[in-house]
Amino acid sequence: MPKYSFTAENLTDTLTPGEVTSARGTLSAPSPEAAREAVEKSLRSRAYEPTGSVTVTPK
Repeated sequence: MPKYSFTAENLTDTLTPGEVTSARGTLSAPSPEAAREAVEKSLRSRAYEPTGSVTVTPK
């Protein structure tokens, strides 16, 4: 499975209103679209709402 790098900007912390952060990392996924969906799902499960861009690039 291909590896991708991601950068997520402007993540709103839903547990602490007013807090905004960003995240970056790598993951394996069958396609860039699947990688983006996995990143967004993972962020939401950690109480972050992606309000900015989530950029996925091949690693």
